[in-house]
Amino acid sequence: MTERTRRRFPPFRYLVVPVLAVAGVVTAIYTVWAQVPTNIAQQPLAEPPRSPFAKRIAGLGTVLPASHVVSVGTVLPGIVEEVAVIDGQLVKKGDELFRIDGRQTRADLLVARAKLEVAKGTLAGVKALPREPDRRDASARVAEATARLADARGRLARLVELGPDAATSRNERPRLEYEVAAADAAMQQALAHNDLVFAGAWPEDLAVAQAQVEVAAAEVGRLGVQLERETVRAPFDGSVLYVDIDQGEHVVPGSVQQMIAVGVLDPLHVRVQIDEIDAWRFTAESKAVALPRGGAPGEFPLTFIRVIPLVIPKRQLSGDSQERVDVRIMEIEYEVANPHSMALLPGQVVDVFIEAP
Repeated sequence: MTERTRRRFPPFRYLVVPVLAVAGVVTAIYTVWAQVPTNIAQQPLAEPPRSPFAKRIAGLGTVLPASHVVSVGTVLPGIVEEVAVIDGQLVKKGDELFRIDGRQTRADLLVARAKLEVAKGTLAGVKALPREPDRRDASARVAEATARLADARGRLARLVELGPDAATSRNERPRLEYEVAAADAAMQQALAHNDLVFAGAWPEDLAVAQAQVEVAAAEVGRLGVQLERETVRAPFDGSVLYVDIDQGEHVVPGSVQQMIAVGVLDPLHVRVQIDEIDAWRFTAESKAVALPRGGAPGEFPLTFIRVIPLVIPKRQLSGDSQERVDVRIMEIEYEVANPHSMALLPGQVVDVFIEAP
């Protein structure tokens, strides 16, 4: 190629390379631009609650049964023999909730009742003294001893009447005197036995027999109470809120496990936490409403019950990114004015607004 031709057509590197470079830059810019996400404003799933009061105190409330949540447990360890309720069931005071295996206690109770009957029989026998056969036996012994003594004395008297010239052995009179003495001793023994029989039961024996009956009755009562304690019953009229035990499960007293929870759902209460810096603005006469979360319609009018006087650290958080966790709160308890027309459940979290002066 001549010099003139090179001037008219510049070399490849002076034309194509710049074009490719510009195209690469444009392609890179487009690629980056295309991959940048488009921020589309998302509508919230539910509108945040709005206070109906121009001046208000906002708080976080927890729905509670009127009786609060009562965790019912057992005072005796053992295996659960039967669970008699389910979640949501209505119960009356004294209704059975669950029962501990009480076969050993029932067996011990049968033995104790048998011992009580034995003790009662012993007491009845002591009180029945003297019995008629014993009296007749004692009288017969006295009569027999009297006859033997009379016979021995008669034979000795006849020997004495015969005098020393009688054809008798020298040992006859000592033998008869011995028989008289033995018969007299038997007579005294029969009289003593007769007095013992006719005297009846001694007060000491009667007291011992009575004490044995009381001990046996106390043991029966103790086992009866233990058997009753092995059946856990509802402490009041209400609803079963939660059941976390099953048949065959081993339970122990003082366990952290919430076995069965019961509560009164009519009416419901709402315990509200308000910031300590707003505590001075609160008055018991202020109107208050609870608003459910999640966009549920309706307002829950609240009736003031009481103020918990102790200010405590905040334990329940709302999830707000600007929420302070080192704050202290005052708790206020309200009653839901009309729980039947509202869909509220114990444990539910609601937003509460209190009218401020």
